[in-house]
Amino acid sequence: MGMLSIVVAALYGGTNMRSLSRASRPMQILSCLQKQMDGGADLSWYEVIQTLRQNNFMQEATYLSNESSLEIAAKNLEDGKIITIACDSYPKNLISNMGQGAPPVLWISDPCLRDLQPWKNNDGSERVCIAAVGCRTPLSIGLAIAKETGLWVAENGYLAVSGAADGCDTAFGKAAFGAGTEVVHILPHGINIVPRDLWGYAITACPPTESFSTARAMERNNLIYSFGHMTVVCSARYRQGGSWLGASTAIRAGHPVIVADWTSIGAASLIEEHYSGTNGKAQRALATLGARAMQLDIQSFREDIRGKLDGELNWSIEKIAGNINTGLFE
Repeated sequence: MGMLSIVVAALYGGTNMRSLSRASRPMQILSCLQKQMDGGADLSWYEVIQTLRQNNFMQEATYLSNESSLEIAAKNLEDGKIITIACDSYPKNLISNMGQGAPPVLWISDPCLRDLQPWKNNDGSERVCIAAVGCRTPLSIGLAIAKETGLWVAENGYLAVSGAADGCDTAFGKAAFGAGTEVVHILPHGINIVPRDLWGYAITACPPTESFSTARAMERNNLIYSFGHMTVVCSARYRQGGSWLGASTAIRAGHPVIVADWTSIGAASLIEEHYSGTNGKAQRALATLGARAMQLDIQSFREDIRGKLDGELNWSIEKIAGNINTGLFE
């Protein structure tokens, strides 16, 4: 448990407030302290406070002068309740994809996440993380796609990232977990509100007792798309709900978003409910906005979906690496 982790935990791991100051400051604080350390041993608390004051972090320096804040932070870390951006166990995908917007503190459902780190392979390399999302009341085809995606994730030994919501999220997560892979649920509320029957692990940027809110749900969606190497939108409603807003926001942010389109080929294109309904229209519209369409025939998709998911993951990895042109040059 290093000094930098305690500093971050003390400043941003309070149970009644998310952040002491504006979101960009955690990275700045770490940078100035690391510069002062210059590869050497940890600074003393007096040196930490003096360094912060010299770099005009007066509010943070004053807050850290309170010994009780430091004691609570150290205990939360020791008890395995939180991980911080200064911890080796923090998911690096969030830092690389969100930069200064990455949550400085994540509350975790199980202390073993500090050591297990399911977002890493056994050799310490980055594990492929796949997310799947969708509305709470999808069409049956949306649920089926979510389940098949979860099974594919497990068969390949990837990590499943879920939003823990009813509908597509649950169908995806349960299928992946039941087939033997780890599932990490990202919650839009405090860790103390986790349902008793939750399977897998849970993490959240919310303080322990914070209730669900639309703002926290939107933040949770951002974390899902930033965590996964690829996110599959199984079913959404046209310009309605969190699935639509989360996917359209992620597309604008440049994340690899795959939208399952069952309306463009095969018999599904002739079925009025799927073609012109709110759900089917949303799938096509997201592709128009910039998501990559994974076209599936409603009558035979189970036979082809694994091969198509393999191809979409290859595309996503290339996109993350910057090898995929977009817009007019795609």
